[in-house]
Amino acid sequence: MKFQKFITGALLVAGTVGTLAVAPMSVNAASSKTTPVAVVKNDVSLTREGYIMRIINSSKASKIYVGKSNYNKLVKNAIPAKGARSISPKNVQKIKFRVEKVLDVKGRGAGAPVYLVASKDKKYSSWTTQSGLQYYYLNSKSMRGVTKPLKRIANRLNTNLKRADNKRDFNAAMKAAKKLHGNQRSFVLRSLNQLKKDGSMNVEGKNLLLFGL
Repeated sequence: MKFQKFITGALLVAGTVGTLAVAPMSVNAASSKTTPVAVVKNDVSLTREGYIMRIINSSKASKIYVGKSNYNKLVKNAIPAKGARSISPKNVQKIKFRVEKVLDVKGRGAGAPVYLVASKDKKYSSWTTQSGLQYYYLNSKSMRGVTKPLKRIANRLNTNLKRADNKRDFNAAMKAAKKLHGNQRSFVLRSLNQLKKDGSMNVEGKNLLLFGL
């Protein structure tokens, strides 16, 4: 029953940001191939990147809950108790978040995984999709040389890096990334190398640098 409640809540949360194309329904261990099956996991590769994400200020954003008690509830249920305190994304634009858990719905038809994100002190937390998240420094002046060519690739119908125009823009982003410093340089270069390995921006849910592009 708890599992059913969790997945129903997760699908409702995902539905508010328009990325999962399945309706809430019962789910259990004996689900058929046509029934969505929830898989909640700790993705160490995303979590270990640390507190580097921002929740995008958007009217379509999922609710951001306040208080460590609400965070503890979100770990067990995608929707906390009725009346739980929440705030607008515009109030947390200076707060950095980390990916805590990932919920992927097998058989959902379309869309991306859903992420539980939280601030370092667990005061703020939310279940949201990658379209609702963004690398904290993505729009900073230091990142312009990286983000501009990446956005050009993202806006094309075909994002395969074997295409001449995409390859050219990727190389421009890599050149700019090498001019960055410290942890930012390490993160961006690591992310770009992952993008190169994937060969396309169409790979969902694994590259935090590409979230919100």
